[in-house]
Amino acid sequence: MMLLRRSLLCALLLLPLAAVAQQGGYRTIGSETPTVEGPVEVLEFFWYGCGACYQFAPLVDAWKADLDEGVKFTRVPAVLNPNWRHHGKAFYTAEALGVTDRVHNQIFDSIHQQRRFLESEAEVRELFVSNGVDGDEFDAAWNSFAVDSQIRRAERLARQYQVRATPSMVVAGHYVSDPRAAGGLRELLDLTDRLTEQLRAD
Repeated sequence: MMLLRRSLLCALLLLPLAAVAQQGGYRTIGSETPTVEGPVEVLEFFWYGCGACYQFAPLVDAWKADLDEGVKFTRVPAVLNPNWRHHGKAFYTAEALGVTDRVHNQIFDSIHQQRRFLESEAEVRELFVSNGVDGDEFDAAWNSFAVDSQIRRAERLARQYQVRATPSMVVAGHYVSDPRAAGGLRELLDLTDRLTEQLRAD
């Protein structure tokens, strides 16, 4: 139940950001705009327990379906505290097993519709198995070095980009925004498009 209460505030709890420049609905990391060669990388930091992320997910699915080769989109579970690490492992376990398309939205639905908060490994395992994943394969992936490495990388990226709210979008490792800064969920995607187009035009 504590997980649900935290989820209601996840997109609102922004820590002070006085040391980071903010303008036009986004913050910048570093002083110089990057020179982009190849696709512009866009990262979405999300948490399964976040109500705003749940609403954002179908918008992101529709948005990414229309991306061209000039944009590389990657989801990153926001591991901003130890309690969120568990859901991050669920995401990377799904990736390791190649079932992200099958279970990603199911995890959101379980938490936000069915009120099953997936706060234990057993609960996550049950959801995966109910979606056709072999239990032994789940166990192996969940406890693998690869998944643990991905979690540690997600933690590092959140620190590097000073992510303080979910969902957040990071464009080219330089621009960081969230729904409150951008003015809403759809506005966040519109801003992401403008920033990627700007980088590709430079």
